[in-house]
Amino acid sequence: MIIANRNLEAGQELPPVRKEISFEDMRLFSMWSNLNIHTDWESAKKAGLPAPIAQGLMSHAYLSEMLTQFFGKNWLQGGTLTVKFIGYTLPGDVITARGIVREKVAEGSATRFNCDVWCESLSGEKTVVGSASALVN
Repeated sequence: MIIANRNLEAGQELPPVRKEISFEDMRLFSMWSNLNIHTDWESAKKAGLPAPIAQGLMSHAYLSEMLTQFFGKNWLQGGTLTVKFIGYTLPGDVITARGIVREKVAEGSATRFNCDVWCESLSGEKTVVGSASALVN
């Protein structure tokens, strides 16, 4: 579902991507690695966490999925994504990747769209914040 074109304006919201995070997904994403805070309940508790936490790169992947769906090849061929992990995601949480076009800037014969992006829980608590851009021809 590619939506982006050069006529987009600042304030345009990107269609969100919603994911329910299961413990199985967390373990698969971690490639069933050794016991650690992402794959083992006891290791997480020893680290002072309430449960294993999803790797931050899972949220990063969901943001990338959202950007790919919105910008298509323009994201894949000229996109950037920078994030900061400010919270954590637990098994059973539902997170939503969101974004909004902050500005558009002419770049040669193309237009670069700079976006604010984040992941949030059902309660609206942000777990990842950052910026992304895509060059649209």
